[in-house]
Amino acid sequence: MAISFSMGQTGKASSHGRRIDLLLIFAFGFAGLIALMSWLDNAEAITGNGVFKAVQTKPWISNPSTAQLDPSNYLHFPFVGAFCRLLDFVGVLEGDARRQLCVVNAFSAALCLCIVYMLVREITQSRSVAWLAVLFHLAGAFFLNLAICNEDIMPGYTLLFASMALACVWFVSPTRTRVCLVAVLFTLAWMFEWRLMFPTLPAMLLALALGPGHAVQRLTRIALFLITMVAFTWIVMSLWGPQPNNAPSVIDLLWTGKGIDSGWSGFNLRKVGFLWIGMSEYLAGGSNISDLDVIYQILRELIFTSAIILILAAGALAILWRHRQATDARILAAIFGITFGAGEFLNLYSQPQDPQMQINVMSWLTIAWALVIASAARHRPTITFAMSATFGLLLLSYNVWAMVPLRGVDTAWRLALDRIEREADPARTVFLLHGFDATISKMFYYWDGRWDYFTTLGPSPTPQTKFKILALVSGPVNKSNLTPQELADDLQRQIEKVMDLGYDVVASEIWGWDLSRMEASLSTVANNDKAEAIYRMLHSKFTGTPDFSDPLAGPFFKIQRAGQGK
Repeated sequence: MAISFSMGQTGKASSHGRRIDLLLIFAFGFAGLIALMSWLDNAEAITGNGVFKAVQTKPWISNPSTAQLDPSNYLHFPFVGAFCRLLDFVGVLEGDARRQLCVVNAFSAALCLCIVYMLVREITQSRSVAWLAVLFHLAGAFFLNLAICNEDIMPGYTLLFASMALACVWFVSPTRTRVCLVAVLFTLAWMFEWRLMFPTLPAMLLALALGPGHAVQRLTRIALFLITMVAFTWIVMSLWGPQPNNAPSVIDLLWTGKGIDSGWSGFNLRKVGFLWIGMSEYLAGGSNISDLDVIYQILRELIFTSAIILILAAGALAILWRHRQATDARILAAIFGITFGAGEFLNLYSQPQDPQMQINVMSWLTIAWALVIASAARHRPTITFAMSATFGLLLLSYNVWAMVPLRGVDTAWRLALDRIEREADPARTVFLLHGFDATISKMFYYWDGRWDYFTTLGPSPTPQTKFKILALVSGPVNKSNLTPQELADDLQRQIEKVMDLGYDVVASEIWGWDLSRMEASLSTVANNDKAEAIYRMLHSKFTGTPDFSDPLAGPFFKIQRAGQGK
């Protein structure tokens, strides 16, 4: 495929070295990520969500025939469960799904780097630019972090990126077979992670609409893509047969409604700030920010990163505009540009700062990087390649350095949980936590947590149920339709119920927060009215006295009804 905006004859690349390059990229990428994972000793890294995914994976490891399907992650858990069983078989982190998922993600990320190489080499016809694009993609903060933690996005993202890359190449000269194969690969991707469908589906359809041929041919290809997607979904659903929690119909897989009615959903002005943070941290820093006040602490980083993103965007847009008559340029712009635009709009409705929400929609940045380098190298190849390699290595080094404060957390938390158990017997204690903190995720995994424990909870003590947590975010996230007072009343009833059952209620450092800190901590899922109602209820209906303090988990407070201690 000769791209009209490629480097031309001076940078023309043959297929020489393609296979050995791919082998080296995968081998060194996978080995390097595993080494970084071991050095970090923190399976959750920038997001604690992977702990809960590890628990959900366990049935697919121990007894897949009776494990429940998850319509929003329809193929993810069966895949990672099979991968973990293979790791158990060869003795790699045997029995520890929480860390085995990191290996699965590192494997997927290494494959993704190979796909980046293939696509960029095809676009630019330059082996050197393709290598630099691989380095840049690897160095990106969110990609790097998600490649070595146990979040559930990387396998699906890799499949999605592969489908986007294949569409960029094949939709220039589409055939029925090519359209169907891209549709199948794209469907596999969103069946790993449902939300991946929405930013990229309109991009795929627009790319087909911009392809060669008259209007009827283009409309036929669009119809073929959609029919293939639905048909393949039905085939996969049918193959599962009576598997527990299988979707009753194709419609239930095409629309699972994940997160639509939760506290994450909805547009508000605060999310514009979170969107800026998410886009900037994608490239450098990699922080998963949930408090807008943190902006002032990382303002220099955000400004510098934003400037780099804007420069690359302007350069790539200029190149694509100059070649706007070329079909390949229009399709490339449609695939990655529409995914970005639609994705960030949807992110404003959900969680714009979340790494897994940004990784797929910001993938255009690597393509922009490659186009700018390829264009500059036509005039000054030596200095362009030297500066690009230096920047990529510096970016990689900076984002690894940014992980240093997260290092050793796994070992530290195992020791912390032992100390907490000695201070507050889990059989007789219900912990009141924030819900977005490391304490709850570690307790959930190591204490065999179940979210439905509350409905069947018996009188104290219950040694068989160690994980007993009440979380501030639970109401705002899962009962977002309640008014502020109703949310506060609901949490009050839960606290009083466990007290009536004879349990001690021990709160984490949240008890010592002031109102502004409480509002900031809940800003991604609740407005200030809801946060204030919860805060006022806690401090009017209950009292807290210092109980113990842990070097890692912080202070804990014994909670009693107001007036009980008098």
